[in-house]
Amino acid sequence: MTKSNRTLNRIILLVLGLVAVVVGVVIGAGVLPAVRDATSSYVDLPRSLDVPASSLWIVAGACAVVIVLALVWVFTRGGGGTSVAVRERSGDDAVTVNVALVRDVVDHELSGVRDVVGSRVDTYIVRRQRAARIRVAVRRGGDAVTVLDAVDRAVAVLDRTLGRQVPVLVHLTGGTRSALAKSTRVR
Repeated sequence: MTKSNRTLNRIILLVLGLVAVVVGVVIGAGVLPAVRDATSSYVDLPRSLDVPASSLWIVAGACAVVIVLALVWVFTRGGGGTSVAVRERSGDDAVTVNVALVRDVVDHELSGVRDVVGSRVDTYIVRRQRAARIRVAVRRGGDAVTVLDAVDRAVAVLDRTLGRQVPVLVHLTGGTRSALAKSTRVR
């Protein structure tokens, strides 16, 4: 529910980090004799370098473009997670409902369902509207229909509690936590 791909972000950060390390070593080799001596067995760097002024302006412009693109990338990514589930304004007054209330309502409503191992609630801003994502870990071999009915009842209670409907994404999961959970069924 966020606007960016986590893997792509990690790759971009890795590449930028490697470039920064290489640039730092090259700059350090030109300034500090200890760095020059340490890198001399791997790379043959010149002792002095004459760069024309026009080339420096090109390098400065390229650096400015990279900085601007990095800032655009940073400020346009994410934009999702929020701790506010509902915010209502009426004149000068405002009522803010924290995601903790939503978590408590959902946990309370799902506590009696034996096929539910656990749940997690997160709220996001999607297209300028607040929405909730409810992840429910279902016990291995559990009845998904029963769990979905219980989640539907929990969402109905949540809507009554908040006094309005909140868009909800329900995500049923089953994984290591579900496989390792003790079963309460008699077999």
